[in-house]
Amino acid sequence: MEEPAVEERTFRRRKPAVERKIAEITEEDTRVALIGKAFKIDKMDYTFWLDDGSGVILVESEDNILPENGQLVRVLGRVIRDENGIHIYGEVIQDFKGVDMDALQEIQSLEKRYLKKLEELANFWGGGEEL
Repeated sequence: MEEPAVEERTFRRRKPAVERKIAEITEEDTRVALIGKAFKIDKMDYTFWLDDGSGVILVESEDNILPENGQLVRVLGRVIRDENGIHIYGEVIQDFKGVDMDALQEIQSLEKRYLKKLEELANFWGGGEEL
């Protein structure tokens, strides 16, 4: 008796979103995570502007979910480059109300300072795996 054929599926894994300030977005960035306040909410086009203190950027909502004006949010999304510059295609929009931004910024600062050094030490001692 023959076994039924098993359908093979391949899943394309998304690149992780890199924590950035708007002013720090580079040409190499394809997915970013940005934290800021939403403003100029456009309920017709499902877009809004995000201000993180370093700059402002237009965000297009993938799921037609919009934050409130002035709401603190984190946006994870793709960087879209076109003739008008860059904007973000927001795949995930998270409410960051109640987040201790001072503590978060301190953690991000420590990560920038020490994560690279820890990876280098792990590689030096034969860890070879990324942290």
